[in-house]
Amino acid sequence: MAAQRARNLAVETLDDGFLDERRARLQVVVDRVAPMALAQEQTLPVNPLLASLLPDGALRRGSVIGVGGSGSVLLALSLAAAASQSGSWIAMVGGTEIGFVAAAEAGIALERVLVIAPQPDTWSSSVAALVGSVDVVLVSPTHQVREPDARRLAARLRERGSVLLHTGNKWPIGADVQLDIVSSKWNGLGNGHGVLRSRQVTVAGTGRGSAARPRSLELLLPGPTGAPVPVEPV
Repeated sequence: MAAQRARNLAVETLDDGFLDERRARLQVVVDRVAPMALAQEQTLPVNPLLASLLPDGALRRGSVIGVGGSGSVLLALSLAAAASQSGSWIAMVGGTEIGFVAAAEAGIALERVLVIAPQPDTWSSSVAALVGSVDVVLVSPTHQVREPDARRLAARLRERGSVLLHTGNKWPIGADVQLDIVSSKWNGLGNGHGVLRSRQVTVAGTGRGSAARPRSLELLLPGPTGAPVPVEPV
């Protein structure tokens, strides 16, 4: 009888140790998954004028947003402006087409901006270092981004919760949200005279999942002060 009780105790002790190990492993998985789930639920604010272009009416953390067409950099800056004004840091990665004057006029808080221009061989690692360190990463690559690098960056975004805005046509995979300026017309010029005051544009949006529904918006980008403003009815 004593021997049987000893064997039962040994089995219970082994089971407890086995369960503790399993619980510890499960906790590691939970700790890794929880930030990713939280990142998908959180959003960053956006200019209310642009909210209808986004499925959540805001910038969804962990997402990739593509911006195309003439004036894409200004539209990307305008999308990031409200987050910048609310305290988020913005990293701008790319060439000289991203200017401080345009960024300030679009509403970017310049005191919370990082600007880097890495070489193509260090571009992906530089962007990966920024993901999770700043809330919004705006990239305008001048070289063709490799598809494996783009997929690794997209996975890192989902894990760390940053938002990536890319302009141009060098990003090789589909974006979660794609916004394209499909038409534009400058205002202010007369017959041989005048000053450019604003540009009226039409932005078309699509994407994946909840962003797949086509949508469009007309606005002045830039408006008279540089920031986007609604189109006044005629």
